[in-house]
Amino acid sequence: MNIVEATRAVVEVFAEAVIVSSLGTATSATRLVTDDGPHFYFGAAMGSAMAAALGLAEAVPDRQVVALLGDGDCLMGASTLWSVSACRPANLVVVVLADGAYSITGGQPVPPALRLAEVADALDGLAGAVVDSVEALRATLKSIEQPGVVEVRITERIWPGPSPFVDPAEVVRGVRRNLGVPALPPSGLDAGL
Repeated sequence: MNIVEATRAVVEVFAEAVIVSSLGTATSATRLVTDDGPHFYFGAAMGSAMAAALGLAEAVPDRQVVALLGDGDCLMGASTLWSVSACRPANLVVVVLADGAYSITGGQPVPPALRLAEVADALDGLAGAVVDSVEALRATLKSIEQPGVVEVRITERIWPGPSPFVDPAEVVRGVRRNLGVPALPPSGLDAGL
């Protein structure tokens, strides 16, 4: 399974979800699969996407939120798992695309074995799963208790195509539209505030 196939499965199962995608291949794959849909793309800030997804899930409890992370991003923000365990948003699934490399910075290996399902299961209020096929991913996404963490074992490394670097102001405008939140006045967002 490659990152595009995994991302496509996530989008098919959670068609109405707001996706918070981490820097790198997760953002590129989400942009490709959703045709630049109005999702929260992290073009920078490695290690922050899971925390942002947790905040979004808390802010909009009536919407499904998916944190779509690379394994490197997940490791850099792993302490957020304890916050997810404490807050227990019933509308959050963390999907980790585990290809074993920091793809955005040149493909350096991610050294430790993730064992995310074991970590999630060890924390109160979290469910964990490991999948290695598109079919298993779809089934797990439909059945996992939320909040849940799904480690997706990526066996075919590809670069999805679109740049992971995005215009932050445009990302915020798209997410606000997706959530039905009024646009900020030009003097706020467009002025860099």
